[in-house]
Amino acid sequence: MDYRSYRLDWKENILWFLAVLSFSGMVSWLFYRSVCGMAVALPLLILTRRFFRNYLLKRRKREMLYRFGEILQMASASLKAGSSLENAFLQADSEYRKLYGEKDTIAQEFQGICCRMKLNEPLELLVEDFAQRSGIEEMVSFAQVISFAKRGGGDMVKIFQNTVEKIRQKADVEREIATVVTAKKTEQRIMDLTPFAILAYVGITSPEFLEPLYGSTFGICVMTCCLSIYAGAFLLAEKILDIQI
Repeated sequence: MDYRSYRLDWKENILWFLAVLSFSGMVSWLFYRSVCGMAVALPLLILTRRFFRNYLLKRRKREMLYRFGEILQMASASLKAGSSLENAFLQADSEYRKLYGEKDTIAQEFQGICCRMKLNEPLELLVEDFAQRSGIEEMVSFAQVISFAKRGGGDMVKIFQNTVEKIRQKADVEREIATVVTAKKTEQRIMDLTPFAILAYVGITSPEFLEPLYGSTFGICVMTCCLSIYAGAFLLAEKILDIQI
């Protein structure tokens, strides 16, 4: 499986479609008071799908890197105890599947690696193949380091432990950042909904204040301009909170 791209399953497609449909209906009523206003929100079908897919892809990569670091740490312990690199991977695979189950992505991949390794396929090539398909830079670097160490010799235990420690450190830092930013993201979500809440409140309690903005060319242009500014602010906030390491 190629993990460099993400394909939505049927549940995720239904969730995405319902969310876009609901938001389009809200925009058409609050900004235009017309069902035809949903046409303005149609580009959301493309933009939000890409945004949703990228969000799920980043979440999967972050989780894969963390789990990959865990199984490598198990292999590192076996390697330090005197096992060969191949046996260390076999033992780590067994321990990991007991901990996370058979359906886990990393468990399935490492089970495949171990099965092919038993058929005398080189371990470093199997790990490199998985790393390339993952699209995660740290995993690709790990595969390259293991390949060089196997061919050139050296202290395999020390090289392995140093590489694993760097992977675990980055995974831990990413998780800490995600935890710290969670509060800010919650604040952002509240701010995202505030303009709609204000429009709904004024539209329900004092509809005469907004009446001139509906049904006229000038009003449509003003509302469209406001909606565009809101979309720009939303994308800017998402970019600011998307912290890369």
